[in-house]
Amino acid sequence: MRLNSRAAAVAAAVAALLLSGTAVASATIGDRATAGTPAAARTSAEQAKPRPCTIDDVSFHFGGYTAGLSKRRFDLTLLAHDGVVCTLTDTPLITLRKAGDGTPAPVTVNGRGGTLVLRPDSPLHTTAIYNIPDSPEHTLAVNALKLSMPDGSSRSTYFYAPGDTDVYQAGVSFTSWTTGLGLGQGEEAF
Repeated sequence: MRLNSRAAAVAAAVAALLLSGTAVASATIGDRATAGTPAAARTSAEQAKPRPCTIDDVSFHFGGYTAGLSKRRFDLTLLAHDGVVCTLTDTPLITLRKAGDGTPAPVTVNGRGGTLVLRPDSPLHTTAIYNIPDSPEHTLAVNALKLSMPDGSSRSTYFYAPGDTDVYQAGVSFTSWTTGLGLGQGEEAF
């Protein structure tokens, strides 16, 4: 009796092994036959292409504030959330608001119009550069920064620090997004 049950168990194991081997072989052969077709290549390329970033895909951090006699600068670092891979242009999508009436403040942005891929392990950063005013008539008070994404979603916060910041009337310049950490990445999160 024992011999029969052992033989039956071995026969069942061999049958399962053969069936799984046949399934793997047919799946592998089937994949190879369709993998070389142009339609399959397009489908895999479309799946691998990251989608445009939304504001919910990222967090941004201020840091690296430096002040000279007349020039101020700070970094704005963009981090993708875990598991997110998305794209945006290399030109920062940033607008500033004047204190008081909330109208747009002058902003100059750099970039060549390329597309960047944002991943959790590859943050992007830009540097805001502005001059302080030399007289009250050249003063522009800025109090809000708005970061927009390619899909139109956006998030607003203050311009580096809460309250009004006096800048020279020409406005603020932002460098193009670059890969890597900013000087003070992670000091303050939004």
